[in-house]
Amino acid sequence: MSDYTVLLPLDGDKVSEDALLVLPMLRSIGFAKLRIICVDDPKTDKTPTAEGFKPYVEAQVAAATAAGWQVESIIATGDPATTILAAAGNSDVDLILLATHGRTGIKRMRLGSVSDKLIKNALCPRLVVGPNVDIDMTTYSLKRILVPLGGSDLSAMSLPIARHLAGLTGASVDLLQSVTPPVSTAEIPSDYPALLHAAGEYLARIATEFPGVDVKTYVVGTAPGGAILEHLNANPVDLVIMASRGRTGLSRAARGGVTEKVLQGPDPVLVFEIGEDRSRLFDAARSA
Repeated sequence: MSDYTVLLPLDGDKVSEDALLVLPMLRSIGFAKLRIICVDDPKTDKTPTAEGFKPYVEAQVAAATAAGWQVESIIATGDPATTILAAAGNSDVDLILLATHGRTGIKRMRLGSVSDKLIKNALCPRLVVGPNVDIDMTTYSLKRILVPLGGSDLSAMSLPIARHLAGLTGASVDLLQSVTPPVSTAEIPSDYPALLHAAGEYLARIATEFPGVDVKTYVVGTAPGGAILEHLNANPVDLVIMASRGRTGLSRAARGGVTEKVLQGPDPVLVFEIGEDRSRLFDAARSA
């Protein structure tokens, strides 16, 4: 039996508590230890004080303990993102579970977002319940997983964890590749149909790497962000798995735009950075 550790930031807000509904699923895939963290931000009066957090945390600890979790709690004072990232830096934290308001654009840039900083800077995988999730979270389980692919080694890094989770839960897997079309039909290159065909062959080959799993493949001729959201809106998916190439440079900026769009979508998203995804769950997936 595994004993993976999940770090759960809570701030007393109902939005952050949406993440609690994911805990039964995490128990089913080997998570046993829950570390709840609440941070009193002295720069705002929108969160309880450290003393005010105590009864709230005690209630959450009692509920999680009754559900079979081994629970620890942290109540701290300071900058929430910095404090939570420090807690996530402990070597035994395998996943951060969080729900987000999902502010975007100028408002987010002005106000800042704890969730945004955690998503972009944590050194372990993040399972994010976004602001527009519209599946029934009260009975959340993994029945169908979406893996967006681009034909590159980067996107293919999602495959071991998808295969591992499908094996643990019996979930089916959707493999989706977007072949971005030209700006106008007048600019369609002669090899565009061949690109679509090659993408289909690539996905068919990847599907053979999921023995015993119900795998469906989809090739779409739209830009990646829109293609993923269209698929999610048309299909009952429970989790999207997305890999990113680290925290600097143009590749991160481009990938980040797609990830941010998907985080605004109707389903939870598992996000991780290539090379910075310290997690015993991921280690188990790669060695399976």
